[in-house]
Amino acid sequence: MEKTLKQYQAIIFDLDGTLADSFHFFLSVLNQLSAKYKFKSVSLHEVEYYKQLTPREIMKEMNVSRWKLPWIAKDFIRLMKERDEEIHLFEGMRDHLIELHKQGYTLAIITSNSKENCQNVLGEELCELFSHIDGGSSIFGKAKRIKRVLNILDVSKNHAIYVGDQTTDGEATHKAGIDFAAVGWGYTSAEKLKTIQPKVVLNDLATMKEFF
Repeated sequence: MEKTLKQYQAIIFDLDGTLADSFHFFLSVLNQLSAKYKFKSVSLHEVEYYKQLTPREIMKEMNVSRWKLPWIAKDFIRLMKERDEEIHLFEGMRDHLIELHKQGYTLAIITSNSKENCQNVLGEELCELFSHIDGGSSIFGKAKRIKRVLNILDVSKNHAIYVGDQTTDGEATHKAGIDFAAVGWGYTSAEKLKTIQPKVVLNDLATMKEFF
């Protein structure tokens, strides 16, 4: 793959499904919360089907009311804090983040998870690589967060890219006016992510290393 013609100054990452391998934890918690909040649980054989859907489509399929989302997210964040030893970065991600920092990129995170959970997953050493960690974003509200973080970083939108694994990440970047790099190893299939026209689809860590 050719490197992008545009020289990025800042790379903004999502956490869950992008840096952190939390999908199986998410699935177990989701089924735990489905009884509490009265929505449909997900069986293992249904996982690939759900990876072909957008978050809005998933909510409709599972009968999740939008007003319940903040409460579900709050419980998810609490349970992850209690079981954070189960969550790890994807293999090779730690070394690549260190390398990106050495190359001079400004690194940041915007996540719907909490800042505290993010810091716990990264560990103290890796946290120091990031100029800003923004937690607690709604999955439908990242565009405003992106604009705010660009102001904090003092980076123009033409020199920033967001790396994420959901269609809502791509929608937010388009709205905020920055490029989107879609990762194919997270909560959404690479095929589905192609439909929102990312700058690039990163199918694996090797592809990411070629691009950045």
